[in-house]
Amino acid sequence: MAAVYRSAYETGFISGGTSGAQILFGTYADELQSYASATSDATIFYQLSHLASATKINSLWTATYTQLYNINSIIEGVENSENLSLEVKNRLKGEALFMRSILHLYLVQTYGAIPYVNSTSYEVNQSIGKSNITTVYNLCKSDLQAAANLLPATLPAGNRIYPTKMAAYTLLARIAYYEKNWEDAVQYSTMVITNTLYKMETDLNKVFLKDSTGSIFQLLPFNSTSSTSTGNVFILNTAPPTNVALRQDFVNEFESGDGRKTSWIGQKTDSQGQIYYYPYKYKQFTTGPSSTEYSVVLRVEELYLIRAEAYIQKNQYDLAVADLNKVRNRAGLPSLAVTTDPMFLNNALLKERRCELFTEFGHRFFDLRHHNLLDVVMSSKKTNWKPYFRLLPLPEKELLLNPNLNPQNEGY
Repeated sequence: MAAVYRSAYETGFISGGTSGAQILFGTYADELQSYASATSDATIFYQLSHLASATKINSLWTATYTQLYNINSIIEGVENSENLSLEVKNRLKGEALFMRSILHLYLVQTYGAIPYVNSTSYEVNQSIGKSNITTVYNLCKSDLQAAANLLPATLPAGNRIYPTKMAAYTLLARIAYYEKNWEDAVQYSTMVITNTLYKMETDLNKVFLKDSTGSIFQLLPFNSTSSTSTGNVFILNTAPPTNVALRQDFVNEFESGDGRKTSWIGQKTDSQGQIYYYPYKYKQFTTGPSSTEYSVVLRVEELYLIRAEAYIQKNQYDLAVADLNKVRNRAGLPSLAVTTDPMFLNNALLKERRCELFTEFGHRFFDLRHHNLLDVVMSSKKTNWKPYFRLLPLPEKELLLNPNLNPQNEGY
């Protein structure tokens, strides 16, 4: 599995580098502005000039399905092994099922109907058709439930770099959020929140450290002395930027006194006095004696926000406010008063999700779509926004290789 984690760190959706969902969906939506070259992936996504023939559209797809092939190869190898102990077989298969689910989850959120690949058979995969969104969610849930039964409840070697039972529950909570299955959203979120191994850090500057108690699943940097790819990509050492920076309208979203603005946003001034803001959740930019940060893929704060929305939808407003205040208070903001106004609470929830989860693997883009606000928000910020941009196009090259992937997504 080490090679799978390394590949996921380097390329694809949960990579912290320029090829990952953080940059791509951050520029695609309304978090990041691209200052890169006109032909860069960041600029193509920022300008909404992504075509089915674009290199990044194809490479994102192929990189992920290559990772899935390797994961399925591990699952088949473990199942057929006569040398591994049952404990090792369970752990490896559980980790592989978890990774298979998270990658398919990003694929379905990005492209809509997709092939759910659970075999290494070339004969099957070369002509595989698409499964609809509901079917993919159900297959993801099945994999995660199986993974939860196989994975340990404790932290292997005290680290958070391996999937655990709680990591599987976290993804099940996220799927419940996407499906608006509020009972499951509460159930799975609560199972993790009440686990004593996962506690929100009170210090905002510790949230993204490798030993953060709020981290549920992390990916290791290249070696023991490296900084994260995210830190390398986002931190500005000079201005103006040559890659990306935060949009000014996003920076303006934070309430006065919000510690996330001071702790998680950095700034750099150019020679003309122009200030540029950048994500500063990860502080380590260069290699050092040892890595102080790992790439945080899942963390407990998301579960408080998932559960808060579920409580709003269940008309349990006092519980929703309590979860929102847990996140707000940690940021240094005053508590919201309990109210029975669902519109107020939904707006508060969206703002907390925006300010808490910014530039973390596409949350903002997926949240806007989840709340049916994508067209309203994006058309006010990008005049060339089209409703069909809610999904990316299927790679043209893949459609030519496998006609069973047709039809192409609407608009492309």
